[in-house]
Amino acid sequence: MPALEPVSKGEADIAWLIYDLEPDSGRYRLTKVSETFTKFEPALLAMTRPSPGRMEDFIRLLQERLDEQLETPPTNQTIENPF
Repeated sequence: MPALEPVSKGEADIAWLIYDLEPDSGRYRLTKVSETFTKFEPALLAMTRPSPGRMEDFIRLLQERLDEQLETPPTNQTIENPF
């Protein structure tokens, strides 16, 4: 979930209630962790507008995952000037 700009409870349009499952005697208990109050439109825009990272980071991550699938590491040789 993206970071949302909190506002006071009186100004809020939405209340975000965050819960977690905590172990309790071999069972799980639902426990409220936090609550955040926000305005509707800024929250909607934060969730529907993508916030892409840097292209270089994506390409590096993609290459790492491709390398994991190979049986032998790639030989990345560059042809200086073929002509």
